[in-house]
Amino acid sequence: MKTLIQGGDVVAYAEGGHRLLRGGALVFENDRVTFVGRSFTGSVDRRIDAVGKLVIPGLVNIHCHADVEAGGRLIADIGRRDFFHTGFLNYYSAKKGVKPLGPRQDPDIGGRFALAEMLRNGCTTVVDIVATAEAHARIAGELGLRAFVSPTYRSADYCVSETGQLYYEHDEAGGLAGLDRAKAFIGKHAGSYEGRIQGMLFPYQVDTCSPTLLRATRKAADELGVGIEIHAGQNLLEFHEILRRHTMTPIEYLADTGLLAPGAIVGHCIVNTAHHLAAVPAGRDLEILAQSGASVAHCPLVFARRGNALESFAKFRQAGINVGLGTDTYPRDLISEMRWASNLCKIVENDFTLGTAADVFTAATLGGARALRRDDLGRLAPGAKADIVLINMRSFRMGPYRDPIKALVQCGTSDDVDQVIVDGETRVEDGHVVGLDEARLLAEAQAEADRLWATVPEWHWQGLTADQLSPQSFPPLASDLGR
Repeated sequence: MKTLIQGGDVVAYAEGGHRLLRGGALVFENDRVTFVGRSFTGSVDRRIDAVGKLVIPGLVNIHCHADVEAGGRLIADIGRRDFFHTGFLNYYSAKKGVKPLGPRQDPDIGGRFALAEMLRNGCTTVVDIVATAEAHARIAGELGLRAFVSPTYRSADYCVSETGQLYYEHDEAGGLAGLDRAKAFIGKHAGSYEGRIQGMLFPYQVDTCSPTLLRATRKAADELGVGIEIHAGQNLLEFHEILRRHTMTPIEYLADTGLLAPGAIVGHCIVNTAHHLAAVPAGRDLEILAQSGASVAHCPLVFARRGNALESFAKFRQAGINVGLGTDTYPRDLISEMRWASNLCKIVENDFTLGTAADVFTAATLGGARALRRDDLGRLAPGAKADIVLINMRSFRMGPYRDPIKALVQCGTSDDVDQVIVDGETRVEDGHVVGLDEARLLAEAQAEADRLWATVPEWHWQGLTADQLSPQSFPPLASDLGR
């Protein structure tokens, strides 16, 4: 089927970058874009009126965890001070033999909720970092998403002693067995759902993966022809743990094991030798990253909530490092992440000319596609995948504008997403996922989160309840007011 989108402002790709075409036309046939220009006079099977809309390539989310995010929502505004700026350790560590909050979730409810949220919010390609990959591959396939997924693995777990000390429980054999499971998963599922489901390897965190496991991962990735993503530079504890163990920074350690290369993505990379918290002289982390060809997945909001920021988005790009964007936890709104990436960069650098709307939009599209080594994603040009998002620009929130990209970055949210097309198929219409009972799914997600919050005393090292660990913002009303 040949479809014409006409009348909107089109973000086209030409000469190595995005170009703005006012009131343009875009044609796609089946799963590929065939024409971008000022007008189209050929015959088509369907027409989409895009007047008042911005037509952009599908957003590429290169770092997300698809669940109801009961843990992250639990610890807003609170957390252990000895974990410094870290969030996840507050709910992803427990006494030995006890499951922390994360692994207790229902993968079907959490996966469907989060993957639908990302699709609804304009992400057509997602990198889903999750242990329960079987369920998530099926859900992403059914929803029509393009997803890179396989089960995570690691050779150590975070544990908390009876008196609250954090330590690592090592299991080398378990890590290698996890890698074998991931390889088998990729062999079984890569290319499924008309090629939209693809594999990656996810050694989970730099401090929970041994040199042996990382070298084996690099070998497997080369043999399978897939990418790798790992969390590194997430927090100060991890940074100094790797220094203590290996006398190297996390980035130096990843380079030493051979993990860094084109197709490798470093999730977050907040604490590195360019960051003031690291306090490591003569640092070369940015230089090493740039020389390796690896990419960085920048997820600004989740770290801003913990009082931290990348130093900085502009500095990484100036060093020659490819940077893409991710949503990590909640809300899974990559348009909002663009705004956070832009404004935090300006604040960190004390320079309003940096972190421009063009820079962050490029990161959310071409940067993500480059990280995945996919030159058919993140752009609208003949031959590219028909992954297309239409943004409603006629809203009071958007207001008057002369530059639609600056308006989108500074004023837009995921609620402005009107239509999402993946592989030429409409998956979101009038802001809602086609064929999905969103109200029912939201109710299921709420019930699942409530169930998880009720388990807090079972895994918390002090046996605290959710209300004790994370009190409500305001105390309850003690009695009726008035008559």
